[in-house]
Amino acid sequence: MSDTEVVELAARLRSLDCTWELGATPSSRRSAQFTRQALMIRPRWELLDTGFKRPGRGSSRSRRAQDEGMVERVRLRLTDYAAEWALSQDAFARMAAALHTSLGTPTDRRPGSPAAVHWAGSDTTLVLEHTGDSVYLELVTNKRLSLDEELLRMDEEGLL
Repeated sequence: MSDTEVVELAARLRSLDCTWELGATPSSRRSAQFTRQALMIRPRWELLDTGFKRPGRGSSRSRRAQDEGMVERVRLRLTDYAAEWALSQDAFARMAAALHTSLGTPTDRRPGSPAAVHWAGSDTTLVLEHTGDSVYLELVTNKRLSLDEELLRMDEEGLL
């Protein structure tokens, strides 16, 4: 994906004017007999809640997000899976530089694995992430991002 395409896609994501309500996607209305809600929409798949719960599964946070009925993130894979770290790392660095030029200074940079660069807005944050084998561009609600960071902190402290 070219720098111009990445910048254009980021601008389109940031200006996304749509409902963030679960069940508002066409896939959630495919079957009246098999109702489900889209929890996460990705370019090639959607994470759906079918309503079938395993006893004892699911945290209160995930239940709360489902009860609120809101989509929390839109995540797009920008590169093919790379067998070599250097290929996806180069793509990540190039895309981050292009977005920096277009969007301005990032609000947060996180080196390491996964590496991420954030551009925070009032309600959502645009995240460019390098996972090691691919590069992703994600628009995530600030509330979800805060919960993700809290879980990561707790995991690092051995509380999970």
